[in-house]
Amino acid sequence: MDAYEVLTVVGDDRPGLVDAVTRFVLECGANLEDSRMVNLHGQFAMMMLLDAAEPVFDCLRARLPELRESVRVRAELTPAGAARPQAAAIPYRLTASGMDHPGLVQPVAHLLGERGINIESAQTSLAHAPVTGAPLFEMEFVLSVPADVAVAELRAALGTLCDELNMDWRLATL
Repeated sequence: MDAYEVLTVVGDDRPGLVDAVTRFVLECGANLEDSRMVNLHGQFAMMMLLDAAEPVFDCLRARLPELRESVRVRAELTPAGAARPQAAAIPYRLTASGMDHPGLVQPVAHLLGERGINIESAQTSLAHAPVTGAPLFEMEFVLSVPADVAVAELRAALGTLCDELNMDWRLATL
């Protein structure tokens, strides 16, 4: 029976790190099905969803100490078909930006969670505003908005919240 394994790797960024980790996965015979990788101020983080038969994951787990010599690693087995069933939803992209200060992501995430909206992916970054150079916080969420959520009400709630947070925002279908 095929299963999924989520492999998480974090370590100091360096050329060849993705090569080393993906070679490790390939040598054990696992298939890299989905991944996210990012350099966060010199720390490189990878999350990979691997697909294979259980004996392949036995190989991977047995060889994890090889990877742990240079990076921090975590592997978790997830049986095939374990994902929860998805209700009918419409994909949206929410982008927002404003002057950086603590507490920008949580209220937006709370507003979405209260309405049963799932954040499928999130990316945030800090940039410098043109002309002034002031710190500018930017976020981008990919959302699954349930079909029964009134988008006009969602837009109104986001508008009110983003006005309170002094953020510009945009919500668009994918």
